[in-house]
Amino acid sequence: MRSLLILFVLLLSQASLAQEVIGQERWPDGTLRATRYSEGDRIHFITYHENGRVKEMGCFKNGRRDGVWKQYSDTGALLAQAGFRNGQRQGVWEFRDAADQVTGRLVYAGGLLAKGEQYDDRGAMLAQRTY
Repeated sequence: MRSLLILFVLLLSQASLAQEVIGQERWPDGTLRATRYSEGDRIHFITYHENGRVKEMGCFKNGRRDGVWKQYSDTGALLAQAGFRNGQRQGVWEFRDAADQVTGRLVYAGGLLAKGEQYDDRGAMLAQRTY
């Protein structure tokens, strides 16, 4: 009986975290352009390049950006990764080129820019600034 109760609680918790598609948009050729879905109190979105690869993905909570946001090139290379908490910029933001080399980093603390770094195409630091 105890095992059944635990199983029931686990199934109930999974159902409450279920994803629900809110909307989708398509390119003129019918391929997916964007999709939005809810997961608990968060609204996730994914946009796509015309070739079908992911362009950008992120999340909103209470109408504000929240969590990790990513942007990709049309070849699938990660170009930028940024963090938000309750609409404020947070953590390390990283920028890359199409060859997957880091070109820059910004560090945010408490929603404010704390440090910036710029790198050359070999990964050597060109400039650094503390704010």
